[in-house]
This record gives sequence, structure tokens and C-alpha cells, in this order.
Amino acid sequence: MGFLNNLFGKKQTPAFNIEKAVSEYLLRLPQCNKDVVIVSPKYGEKHFICEIVVAAKDLLPWTERHAVTVSSSNKEEQAARQALPLWLRCADSSNKCASYVPHFMFKVLRLYVQNFINEGIARVFCFECQSFVSDLNRKKLMKNS
Repeated sequence: MGFLNNLFGKKQTPAFNIEKAVSEYLLRLPQCNKDVVIVSPKYGEKHFICEIVVAAKDLLPWTERHAVTVSSSNKEEQAARQALPLWLRCADSSNKCASYVPHFMFKVLRLYVQNFINEGIARVFCFECQSFVSDLNRKKLMKNS
């Protein structure tokens, strides 16, 4: 196949190197702190009036399992999935400021937010109350058409 590609002028794209992609991804990230914001209006989630926070040490076991059991065809998302446990392992537990995750890490976590809440590892910070809340009241707003 390489001969035919060379003959017809098609260049072969090198195979995707996940280890290299993960390393490059990690190099671009700031240090992870004690807590990680997994949902925020800052991520474009405008329907949330809160931030959902998980301690890095509590999120780590899930991310380690997730990195080896789930795969994505999106190369950047897969690199983020595999970089996430490495990033969390190096969390600075003395830094009380929460870390915000980059876009592709958010995409990895977004589908599982309800699981983290149900497991009791996520904390919800209400902007209106300016505090963490333990009793959640979810409302679905219906738009009249």
C-alpha cells in the first residue's frame, strides 16, 4: 500500500501516538490543585447556576478505571481521558483554590456528573447562596411554544 501511495503522490499520515499526545497535553496544563471544578458556567454550561466540585483524590480512582475501559475516536478527547488520572495524581493538596479543567477533560467528565453527585463525592457550590449546598432542588424549565 505504501508503494501505491508513493506512486500516486499520497503522503501517509503517521500513526497517532497516544503516549506522545498525553505527554504534550500534560505539559500544557497548570498544576492540579486539591479540588477540581467539573461543571461550571465557565465551561459554557449556561443552564447551571452553580459549580460542581470534586476533590482530586476522590475523582482519581474513577479516572484511572475510565482511562483504561473507555475509548474515543476523538484523539484529543482520548488524550485528555488518559492524561486526567496522571494530572490528578500530581495534585497539590495544600492549594485550596479549585482547578478548572480544560475543554476536553470537561467533555470526558460531563456525562458522569450525576454519578459523582449520587456517589456523594461531588459538592455543589451555589452562586446565589455563595456556599456549598447539600440539598439539591432540580427544576426543569419548560418553554411554552
